[in-house]
Amino acid sequence: MQLLFATGNKDKLKEVKKMLANDSIKMPIDVGIKNFEVVEDGKTLKENSYKKAYELYKLTGRAVFADDTGLFVKAIDNRPGVHSHRYASANATYEDNRKKLLDELSDKEDRSAYFETVILYIDSKGEVFYFTGRLDGYISEIEKGEGEFGYDKIFIPENSQKSLAELSIEEKNQISHRARAMEKFKEFLVEK
Repeated sequence: MQLLFATGNKDKLKEVKKMLANDSIKMPIDVGIKNFEVVEDGKTLKENSYKKAYELYKLTGRAVFADDTGLFVKAIDNRPGVHSHRYASANATYEDNRKKLLDELSDKEDRSAYFETVILYIDSKGEVFYFTGRLDGYISEIEKGEGEFGYDKIFIPENSQKSLAELSIEEKNQISHRARAMEKFKEFLVEK
């Protein structure tokens, strides 16, 4: 089944294709939609994923899905949360975001945190379905690992000594928040 993924992020697309074992997933640019941008100003991950999926659905009328992920850190009132991607600034790099978070946590003892992903799927008839995944852990004091994606260098999953960036893609895809949400989505697609 060919699906449209409401993203412009090639790193995310590669990860999702592996998780869903589906190489026919396309991004907006693959179907002639250039500069697909949606203002992610929702107050929740659910709102943001809906906005992205619905915009693409309106443009194509095809089955689409979108996701939104946030990192929620207890000691700083669950920030960065829905603003995880642009935490340091509107055009922040992954490194900028990690640095800001580590600076904010420099005097905090409680470094517990969790990642949450919400996937929203709109089928070709316009019906909407949600799938969520969560990964608990904590924020390390230093960056660890080679992976450069998001907050992976500073997030240590529960029951692990390694950061997400120190895990292989296969190891990460077995435990991650996105993998957990994708597994529910995958099961849904098989049954549909």
